[in-house]
Amino acid sequence: MAHNYNLMSSLELKKIKENLLSLSKKINKKYDYQFSIGLAEGVTVTSRCGNVESIEHNQDNVLGVKVLYENRQGFAGTNNLSNESIEKTIEKAKNIATNTQPDNCNGLPDSNFVTSDNMPKLNMYYPSDIDIKEIIDITHECEKSAFEYDKRINNSEGSSFSYTNNNTLIINSNGADGMKQTTSFTLSCIVVAEDGKSKERDYEYSAARDFKKLESPEKVGTQAGQKTISRLGARTIKTRVCPVLFSPEMSVSIFSDFLSAIQGSAIYRRASFLLDKIDQPIFPDFINISEEPHLPDGIGSSPFDAEGVLTKNKSIVSDGKLKSYLLDTYSARKLGSTSTSNKSLVTNIIVDTKKEKIKNIISNMPDGIYITEMMGSGVNIITGDYSRGAFGYLIKDGEISHPVTEITVASNLKDMFKNIIGLGSDIDRRSNINIGSVLINNITIGGAN
Repeated sequence: MAHNYNLMSSLELKKIKENLLSLSKKINKKYDYQFSIGLAEGVTVTSRCGNVESIEHNQDNVLGVKVLYENRQGFAGTNNLSNESIEKTIEKAKNIATNTQPDNCNGLPDSNFVTSDNMPKLNMYYPSDIDIKEIIDITHECEKSAFEYDKRINNSEGSSFSYTNNNTLIINSNGADGMKQTTSFTLSCIVVAEDGKSKERDYEYSAARDFKKLESPEKVGTQAGQKTISRLGARTIKTRVCPVLFSPEMSVSIFSDFLSAIQGSAIYRRASFLLDKIDQPIFPDFINISEEPHLPDGIGSSPFDAEGVLTKNKSIVSDGKLKSYLLDTYSARKLGSTSTSNKSLVTNIIVDTKKEKIKNIISNMPDGIYITEMMGSGVNIITGDYSRGAFGYLIKDGEISHPVTEITVASNLKDMFKNIIGLGSDIDRRSNINIGSVLINNITIGGAN
């Protein structure tokens, strides 16, 4: 049976907006306010070993009300969008705002906020009528392709397809007025392989805003099978210091830690190893990092942040030097700066190099370790200390020798960033951090003694 996962119609959204504007007129002018609405609807289908395991439909409506009074701030939320519920939520927020301690840094953004006239038009919304039977067939085909890759693949944790349709609306008393609509599609597959005493699992996934741009189920399944088989026969190795190549997915993880360290909240709390590092060299001078919020079809693209501040391109790292922290209105006031439109949002991060990106990067490595999975959360943003369990492959003479297990990646993010040798051309565009493999020198790989 077909189901149209188009969210509320434009007329329904317009009605909600009109109701909010009408109710806002009842708020005493001594209060500032912000209304933010998130509406989400979608479906997730999971098949396992040829059978449908679950079909989940979800629909979430959330209204957040922020009220400010004499530098005091109150927040309340509801998932009931009736006028009565909204009025009660406003009163809750007002009550909180009048009974909390003042903070001079509280307040709405006073400039550069979105309006219906200045909001960028981005390609983020590809609603689709998807037949549940078609989705089931996609998950079956994906898993089947993984099983057919090699007879040693004998079990599955399932193939899943998810489709989510989102609407976000923001209005505040300073005149911010914005709405964005986005879609997201994800197809994944996790399988298990056995060979003698060796048993391994791995996965593959594809993600896109447009259903038509997802990888085929055959390709996702086959790659899941290929990755799982490649892990069989993993061995331990002795502790060493060597060059380490991080896969694109693991590189995303490392640069996500970098972004956490330059968040305004970490900086004004003095809880980051990158405190007071503006205009200081953090990376080699060939590394540039930028934020580009308006990329067509970008996974992280957004016209405004969670405060309604308009997003714009910015340089974060130039010639290896840190040029900007990621600030919302509150942290910007704490630091005597201005918002960089990063309230609860980091859009598309582009990690680039002035050197030529390296093709077939493994073949350019005489020796080292290729890391494809890391476990645990051993990252200290305050000190930069880095220690995570990992799985990977030993590289000898530009070729993968064998998989390695029970190893630990140990270093400090300050050293890891400075010791970057080069970036691979295999850019992963499935997340908001666009980066390929990253080759880093002098990392300690802890193994068997």
